[in-house]
Amino acid sequence: MDDQKILSSDDGFGAVTMCPGGVVHVNLPHVTIKFLPEDFERFSDLIAKARLKHERPKKIEQRPKLQLVCSEPDDEKNE
Repeated sequence: MDDQKILSSDDGFGAVTMCPGGVVHVNLPHVTIKFLPEDFERFSDLIAKARLKHERPKKIEQRPKLQLVCSEPDDEKNE
């Protein structure tokens, strides 16, 4: 891999490199995908479009806790 140019890298996740022949390698922990430059551009566009439409799960906010407060009616106190 010494002769490959690093295009992008994220420690612990993966890297995108290009070999001297121009092939783009997308390296992830359990898979490597190799693309010709024009196919890599199409793949990048595909991922970019999907990312725009992707909605992250909304963070569940902590709801306030309710307390039950019991009170006696006024006319019961007077009896």
